Amino acid sequence: MKGNKISIRDVAKEANVSISTVSRVLRKYSNVPPETEEIVMKAVNKLKYIPNVAAQSLSHGSMQNIGVVFTRSAENAFSNPFYADVLRGIGNVTEKYGYNIQLISYSDLYREKEESIKLLRSGRVDGLILLSSRIYDSLIHDLLSQELKFVLSGRVLENTLLYDKIFSVNTDNLRDSYNAVRHLIDMDHEKIAIVTAPMEYVVSKDRYDGYRQALLSGGIEFDPELEINGGYTLGDAKEAVKEKLSRRKDITAIFATDDLKAVAVIKAANELGFRVPDDIAVIGYNDFEVATIVEPNLTTVRVPIFELGRESANMLIHILKGEDIEVKNKIIPTEFIIRDSCGYRKKGL
Repeated sequence: MKGNKISIRDVAKEANVSISTVSRVLRKYSNVPPETEEIVMKAVNKLKYIPNVAAQSLSHGSMQNIGVVFTRSAENAFSNPFYADVLRGIGNVTEKYGYNIQLISYSDLYREKEESIKLLRSGRVDGLILLSSRIYDSLIHDLLSQELKFVLSGRVLENTLLYDKIFSVNTDNLRDSYNAVRHLIDMDHEKIAIVTAPMEYVVSKDRYDGYRQALLSGGIEFDPELEINGGYTLGDAKEAVKEKLSRRKDITAIFATDDLKAVAVIKAANELGFRVPDDIAVIGYNDFEVATIVEPNLTTVRVPIFELGRESANMLIHILKGEDIEVKNKIIPTEFIIRDSCGYRKKGL
């Protein structure tokens, strides 16, 4: 074989197995016995065989590509550390199974939907991971109606779309937000503001609903004046919080629906001469690295973002292989992390 290009046939002959067995090993199918996999990989390494990805794609009808849909513009996505962490988790799995990642990011919903479906229909990607969902999401509706393969990192509303047909990985955003705000209520706060992300997304609605339910359970009348639209950027959030605190000096606590907005709250409060947590208690969400850098350190909900990515990618690859999914809508546990920004220790609780 010297001087000739090593083929999959040569590997099969060296390992004394069929060509299809070599292919299953290289594609990391789960139905290959470990001892067979070991024999094949020894042959691959001995012959220094390099798989022809294009040929494999043609023969198996797969390009070994997974599309990751940001459901927002690249500018907004890459300014948020959530997306870097979730991509690390996705990449941890796709690398193991020999898949590549193709990013899909548009601020325009129509272009996002058109490109996503075109990539699937053309075979340039084998399946999609959606990193969030909108309240009324025509992309998800069209993917379902055309029976295209995807996994949602998030959820859809129970009474919309075809909820029971969706594969998803998520955390319990409503419950976690409820618990965070109840923590403030248990510390005797009544004038509790919320800094939200744009409400077109289900995750934003869930965190907002958790806030509302916590107020209701604590016997606190909802005040729409305590809602603050934090926009997409730290700067937008800071200016919105400053404007609100300038007018509503009775606010004693703020729940921000992500840590970047919580940092904006602390910056806005400092610029106005308020002290955190003495004058205003602050709770964030996600437990980004910044939560332990900002002063005071941020009380927050720790979301296992890397695991969200890993589980979403694992689920999609199992779907692509035609394997059964034991849990169709998987919920990953979170943790409430108490630090100094809510004043918990100062009250001796």
